Amino acid sequence: MIFPLHILFLIAFLAVTTLLLLWSFAKGHRGGWWATLLFAGLCFALLAHQAYWQIRGGGNVALTQFKRNHDTRPPVREDQRLERACLRDRNGVLLAGPAKEAKWGHHAPLGPAAFHLVGYDIKGRGTTGLERVFASKMWGVAPPSGLTELLQTPKPQDVILTIDSHLQRLAYEQLNGRRGAVVAVNPKTGEVLALVSSPAPLEANLLEAERDRKNTPIFNRATQGLYPPGSIFKIFSAALALEKGKGGRYICPPKGWAPGAYTRPIRDTHPQQEGALISIDKAFAESSNIWFAKSTLACGWKAVDDAIDRCGFRQGITLAASGAYSYGTKAGVVPELYAAPNRVAYLGFGQGDLLVTPVHMAAMTATIANEGLYVPFQLELGKKESAKRVWSRAVAKRVRELMAGSVRSGTSRQIAISGLSICGKTGTAENSGRDHAWFTCFAPAESPEIVVTVLVENGGYGAASALPVARELLRAWSTQRKSR
Repeated sequence: MIFPLHILFLIAFLAVTTLLLLWSFAKGHRGGWWATLLFAGLCFALLAHQAYWQIRGGGNVALTQFKRNHDTRPPVREDQRLERACLRDRNGVLLAGPAKEAKWGHHAPLGPAAFHLVGYDIKGRGTTGLERVFASKMWGVAPPSGLTELLQTPKPQDVILTIDSHLQRLAYEQLNGRRGAVVAVNPKTGEVLALVSSPAPLEANLLEAERDRKNTPIFNRATQGLYPPGSIFKIFSAALALEKGKGGRYICPPKGWAPGAYTRPIRDTHPQQEGALISIDKAFAESSNIWFAKSTLACGWKAVDDAIDRCGFRQGITLAASGAYSYGTKAGVVPELYAAPNRVAYLGFGQGDLLVTPVHMAAMTATIANEGLYVPFQLELGKKESAKRVWSRAVAKRVRELMAGSVRSGTSRQIAISGLSICGKTGTAENSGRDHAWFTCFAPAESPEIVVTVLVENGGYGAASALPVARELLRAWSTQRKSR
């Protein structure tokens, strides 16, 4: 009842002050009006300041917890404090709940499988992940947003996430301790079904994990890791070539092709015959680097630059937000393209200085799956955002056909699952060490309901390391879908 009392007190104070001023003028006491006004102003400023901290400060978790911990009045004794609410998945399965003795400050049934998503709440170390974003709501200290809420006592509320705990756990298990990430989303709604980074620390050895410089288990590879996307970026390049009318036939020399003087020749994994003209279908199915370098260069650097901005590669992607806190990705790193044809050419097949997060590549795939519309990704169930048109329906449909061809007779053949039509693309990205392995896909092909993007650091070929992880997730999702 603190908030209503403050409002009633302020109203009464303003009413009395107004009456005093009116009385002063009515009696002709004009000489003392300034004193009355000054007194009123000072009192009002004091009360406004106090009211601000009572109302707006109620949404500050740290301040509220401090008051609860140090206020010795009977109503806030330990056994009468408000219990913190929980984080739950889309099916009501517990992801994080209150626990006094837990190492991470909460009970987390999925353990390391959801560490980077859920985060921790440890006294003396702070709060991370969705624990930080939704702390106000779960502690019941969210600031009121309207008069109705102002007159009510805030209560802790469970936060229901879009995550499917079964897919989350399975994705982590499939990475099997390898450094990498998995992102699974519904392209039609933007709901994130799984968001996994591997490896992750065990509950008992957080300090040890922070000291592990080799595997960096604390690091969230799904949202903060920046990687060259390699050949899965050809999804973007194919869409751009089709949009700009540059998706025709190109000669792909078997000994390679250099986009400019003093540049390293670009070569194909599957060399073509000398002088043969290659179509976009064959180029996509066999993942020709030369074809996509030539077609991207033909589009012009300005068109490439504009399309990159349209797709949001230069911006971070927000996945959850509440009050002053948010959970999202780093921005991608895109090289300056003007006056540098070699940069444009290398970007066409996902190499050069281009760096993106796994979430960015899932967003790119989801846009094609959803007929060229990008629905912003969300981690809180029930949140809705307006869709943004990135590619035309015709372009998206044609790229979907290319991805279906990659599964039917190209580098993505191993993803095939009986009874489920899939569109996919493999990727092998060069870097300073062993190549990174990528795979991105969606299903069912005719009306996509799930996108899965997998990265395995230094995994070599995408078809060998990343594709099997996606296949197991799609198989599990398909089984769930049939049982509904």
